[in-house]
Amino acid sequence: MKRNGYWIWALAPATVALAVVALVAVPNYSKARQMRVDSKDLARATDQYLVQRDECDRLQAELGRLRAEVLDRGHSLRSDVNESALVTRLTRAIDGTEVLDQSIKIGEREPMLARPAGMKLDRRAVELQMTGSFDAVFAALGSAENEAGLNRVRVVEFRQTGEHVQATVGIDEFFRAQEELHP
Repeated sequence: MKRNGYWIWALAPATVALAVVALVAVPNYSKARQMRVDSKDLARATDQYLVQRDECDRLQAELGRLRAEVLDRGHSLRSDVNESALVTRLTRAIDGTEVLDQSIKIGEREPMLARPAGMKLDRRAVELQMTGSFDAVFAALGSAENEAGLNRVRVVEFRQTGEHVQATVGIDEFFRAQEELHP
């Protein structure tokens, strides 16, 4: 019987120790291993977030620079023909020396079939016919190009008549599409 007592005293603590290890240590080790995996995933996600945040900051700075450049350049897409100052900039006083005659034909605003850069735009054709000095015609062209709206000089034709020139200038003025403004 002494042997049975020995085994009971030897096996009971060992069994209790094994039960404690099985119930406490093994689950804790499993949880710790899972936490290490989660920690590595979190560190990787944090690194990706920081890279994306830096890229976002860089893109916002670039956007600010581009907006400032557009404002400096002064050309922007207008929404309405009433915002346009192109005709006013083209108009010159007929003084009999620099400008002998001038007429401006303003076309209707019409949608463009082509979509530059994927944008829907409307176009209005403006035609200037002017007789006067080359400097006066050149000044009118310069003021058209410096107008804050988005426009393009489509055609320029010059004909010499004595000391003056007769100029025909075709300008396309672009606006945001009306259907985009009022869906």
